[in-house]
Amino acid sequence: MSSDPIAISVRGLGKAYQIAHTQRHSTMAEAMLNRLKSPFTRPPTDEMWALNDVSFDIPQGAIVGLLGRNGAGKSTLLKVLSRIVEPTTGTARLAGRVGSLIEVGTGFQPELTGRENIYLNGAILGMRRHEIAKRFDEIVDFSGVERFLDTPVKHYSSGMYVRLAFAVAAHMDTDILFVDEVLSVGDAEFQKKSLGKMGDVANSGRTIIFVSHSPSAMEALCTRGMFFQSGRMTYEGSISEALQVYHNAVGAGPDKRPAGRVALTGHRYLRSVDIIDDIGDSTRIVPVGTDLTVKFQVECDERLEKPMFFLHVNDLAGQRMLCVAPPKIGRVIPALSGKTEITCVIRNLPLPPGDYFVRLKVFRFGEQLDEAERAIGFTVTDADTFGDGWGAHAGVCVAGSQWSSVAVSQESEAVA
Repeated sequence: MSSDPIAISVRGLGKAYQIAHTQRHSTMAEAMLNRLKSPFTRPPTDEMWALNDVSFDIPQGAIVGLLGRNGAGKSTLLKVLSRIVEPTTGTARLAGRVGSLIEVGTGFQPELTGRENIYLNGAILGMRRHEIAKRFDEIVDFSGVERFLDTPVKHYSSGMYVRLAFAVAAHMDTDILFVDEVLSVGDAEFQKKSLGKMGDVANSGRTIIFVSHSPSAMEALCTRGMFFQSGRMTYEGSISEALQVYHNAVGAGPDKRPAGRVALTGHRYLRSVDIIDDIGDSTRIVPVGTDLTVKFQVECDERLEKPMFFLHVNDLAGQRMLCVAPPKIGRVIPALSGKTEITCVIRNLPLPPGDYFVRLKVFRFGEQLDEAERAIGFTVTDADTFGDGWGAHAGVCVAGSQWSSVAVSQESEAVA
């Protein structure tokens, strides 16, 4: 247990929702007649616990990542801690001023200008007017909407809107900050800028609880991790250990399909796809730093000359991690006719542990003929592939390395 002061203390926290099973009626008359027959009868309900008996302590200055599939309870926990929803059971004590980046843009008024919305949204997020004024230029510069500052935000593009909203939220001066999937806003350049800003916030000594579906962002920002399943926190530990628990839990990959060839329906040429391990069996698990072998079948009714294939590997947010294609010189696939099985091997896949999808594209003379956007999913798991005793480190890629040392005598260091 850390000796630092406790910033967040949660005991037995639970949140239950009542799900009503309303009888459906084909006509308005039928619905009214049923209501008149049973005016005081309420529809049956089920109780669903989005959070169930969650307890933990977070010391001041800790950066904690929440892991788990959609519906595991991560966002519900942040909403309870942010006082957006009331808990059904338990207590939560927070020491210090709290800010939330849960739903970017909440509180923006379309008829007001960007300038007016900065002050309005900052006030909603807990900032005082003099604090907003002090950070105003920094917020505008970060958002990149200076030219349109006095234009009503209803005329903003969706990208301008979310950039301004994130800029306001990211510049809050708080002791505790809750961040829920806001690093996916805007274009790729702004996402990189946002991640850098979150890194600055994380290094400022604030207590942060962070939710993201990007394992690399989690590993880069967080020091601790909590894994949630069905509303319960089932693991708490270092972020690397928590990510490993998460990867083990997802098992068969992002879509939870069992291993086996996946049919690609509704496509012009692409028929099926599979991922193969080193002994030729179907798999959805690729240990870090090992080969990724993708086999897919195509079928052509007529001879297709000089086709070109592209294989993308994307993360869960849709960010392209890498792209490969057959060589241009000495074509491996000069033509296609009938059914053909194509194998692509990416040696020593340089991706960190996480969930990924394969995207397949078929081109001919620069024209796209077919595409399977999320053809198949797989999980990269941590392993000591490089034999250095470490496994994967934080970063957006992985690689083996060789190290050596040579003793240097004092004589050789002498400068003439």
